[in-house]
Amino acid sequence: MSFNPAGLSLLPEGWHFNVSTQTLLRRYTVEATPPGASAPAEYESTAPTPILPNVYAVYRKGIVAAFAAFTAPAGDRVDFADGLRALPLIESAFHDDSYIVSMNSGFFRSTSRYLAGSAGLSVALTDDLSAALGLRYTMAERTLDAEGNFTISSDLGIPVDTLSRGLHARKTAYGFGAVVGLNYRISPAVNAAVRYETDTSLDFKTDSERSEWAHTPWLWPEVFENRSRQRRDLPAVLGAGIEVLSPCRRALVSLSMNCYFLENANQSECDSYDDNYGNGMDLGLGVRYTATPRLDLSAGYQYSDLGGSDTTYNDLEFSLDSHFIGAGARYEVSPGLDLTGSVAKLFCTEGEGAGRFGGSIYNKDIWYFGLGAGLSLPSD
Repeated sequence: MSFNPAGLSLLPEGWHFNVSTQTLLRRYTVEATPPGASAPAEYESTAPTPILPNVYAVYRKGIVAAFAAFTAPAGDRVDFADGLRALPLIESAFHDDSYIVSMNSGFFRSTSRYLAGSAGLSVALTDDLSAALGLRYTMAERTLDAEGNFTISSDLGIPVDTLSRGLHARKTAYGFGAVVGLNYRISPAVNAAVRYETDTSLDFKTDSERSEWAHTPWLWPEVFENRSRQRRDLPAVLGAGIEVLSPCRRALVSLSMNCYFLENANQSECDSYDDNYGNGMDLGLGVRYTATPRLDLSAGYQYSDLGGSDTTYNDLEFSLDSHFIGAGARYEVSPGLDLTGSVAKLFCTEGEGAGRFGGSIYNKDIWYFGLGAGLSLPSD
């Protein structure tokens, strides 16, 4: 539904439901040399995401299919128990250049959650052509909780002060967007689809309980001052795909593409996107094979360029290019009821920062485990 809403009018008449969840096991690392140190340190986060739910419902009658969905389209979580190099970098800006700031202990925790509810209609215009229109409501939350305990030393290495600073902030926003799509059945064995998602304007409001590092424009564009507002829109997306059924009718091959128009979302002078972001893109290939009348097996690959580069990478955000490989299975328990399972691995291309984050090495490694169930209740 999320990729090809226009194709829902091809479903059998009646009700169709799908519930699924994913578990993400992450390992993020930042390798960097802290101020005043002679050797690099590795900062690691292994915070998982236990549940990432998605719920879909479709009702088709005649040429019209009505759909609704609750999804978690985006989100992330990090917990660097030993802090990050960014913390002493921030603190150094509050002191004269003749002083050296070293971090004795600290932590850095951050989350981002995006939840979306959508609804719309898919209409069969002809036997082969259908169109869809939907609306989407997105709720977003971003949090940051960081603290560092520091020793301030003179240029001779003599300690002159110790102090503790931190930041605890929560940012929330909501917005509306639209989705339009077309589906065209070229032949009984070939189906093509295209969809366009408008950008979603998100004006984040900040509530800070502790804000000693609330505004650090020399490091990153995001602001955490209490009661401040800052835009971070979800970009418009253009997606297209094609499916081809093999002559034996047991294998289905699909190609897909998504373009993320980040450059258009990055127009406001007060947004939190780095000005050096470019547009992003996904390219995917998938194969589904009917092993038995009740068992389907699948495998897929996707390459993602999220528009980031060395000039956008920082300790708070590093959007790395990635390769995604996955496999799954669908088993028909009984007519109308099926169960699905999947496993996938995200391999990211190592990134290196620039400017104040020059020499910082960024890596991500993510495992995905998915479970789902589908139920179809055909009309009498």
